[in-house]
Amino acid sequence: MENVVEAPDFTRLITEEHANKWIALTPDYSDILAVGDSLADVLAKTGKEKVAVMQVPSRGGYAPIFR
Repeated sequence: MENVVEAPDFTRLITEEHANKWIALTPDYSDILAVGDSLADVLAKTGKEKVAVMQVPSRGGYAPIFR
């Protein structure tokens, strides 16, 4: 049987100011490490640190990218 991981609740972290921006989160999704206008900006700010990266759309929702 597979372990099901509950979807993280980003409502306390992601605000309107993050709309249309890229953000990097800690691997446990507990904090935002960097915000930028592009994926390259965010990756440059986080360096080689393990992060979850996503683009925040203007009307809610998200699609994480792991690196």
